[in-house]
Amino acid sequence: MTNIHNLNMTDTEYAQFAAQGYDPNLERQLIELGENLDEARKLTRVIGLTKDKPPQTEEEWEEFMKVWEG
Repeated sequence: MTNIHNLNMTDTEYAQFAAQGYDPNLERQLIELGENLDEARKLTRVIGLTKDKPPQTEEEWEEFMKVWEG
């Protein structure tokens, strides 16, 4: 496990993202591969939202599209 000290987000944002499957280690790996922070965060959130199952309800789709287009 990697210790991450500065994710450039508030505790509230982190809690919200974590509840949606956000993985800061994946984000860090994407940045190491050359993605910029914004794109790495977006990809990490999209993966978190879809890793267990695709969005099924209207609310899940709205959240997915909000992240995807964000």
